[in-house]
Amino acid sequence: MQLTAQGVNGTIAVSVPAREFASVFVGCGAVSAAFEPQLDPSPEGSQFGSAARLEPRRHVVRLVSTQNTAGFVGILNEAVSKNNREGYNVGGSWIPADRYRIDVLKWPDNPADFIGQSRILERIDFPVGAAGLLPGAPADFCGFSALHCAIVGNGTAIQQESGTLIATSTVAEPVPLSALLRPRAIHEKARQFRSVLLPAREDPEDYRELVAGRKPKVVILDSAATVCRWLGAEMAPVTVALVERTAPSGEAAADALKRHRARSPEDLPLPADLARVPAGIEVLAWQSRAGNP
Repeated sequence: MQLTAQGVNGTIAVSVPAREFASVFVGCGAVSAAFEPQLDPSPEGSQFGSAARLEPRRHVVRLVSTQNTAGFVGILNEAVSKNNREGYNVGGSWIPADRYRIDVLKWPDNPADFIGQSRILERIDFPVGAAGLLPGAPADFCGFSALHCAIVGNGTAIQQESGTLIATSTVAEPVPLSALLRPRAIHEKARQFRSVLLPAREDPEDYRELVAGRKPKVVILDSAATVCRWLGAEMAPVTVALVERTAPSGEAAADALKRHRARSPEDLPLPADLARVPAGIEVLAWQSRAGNP
């Protein structure tokens, strides 16, 4: 995230003994570092003014309650004043703006899929024990969506690995890593997310512009085979290439990274949070050419 803050495009190549858990841990780090609070429960924090500027019936939105764990998803018909109160008309229902904040869904929800539907009730889960792990208030972090990283790889394996339980202490209630990573598959609809999972075996060109347009901070290429296929996809300012040394395509991935680095203007020092790399893991970073991650 330091590279992104400095406006530097770059590649971070990470050599690991095995790929398991690596992408999930890197993704959790990217999500935690990129998170910015969106929820202000005070009347002064209303998003009514921003909602009123949205074009009617063109946006899928989630209404995040400031008082409980219930939310609603649907088409924003308009933001209107009714009986001297500001509110949102979502899926034909009027909902007071002083009790809800609005989350405009930008990935990859198509308004056409929701036209004609009433507002859809949605439970927003706040995992017990997550408060010490989440960057920010649980209601804020769990209720809103924002794309912080994209992970390209075996989606089933990544989902399984993100189910690993962690806790802040031996007495705290454990929660899955997915509570922080909040992954969402590319074809899912209206689900809260912080990261999106992309299928490594498909054509990068089918997703490159779509992902880049949502401006993730980091794209993680999970496995040597994925690095070989997706290294030039140019979807985010920072690309993290995870290569397992024992993989059949490990040497091919190393060669691809070597060629990529040869075109680099310069190598980059490791970010401060990577200064202490665990034993058995090798990390190297370099700057990309202007305009090319």
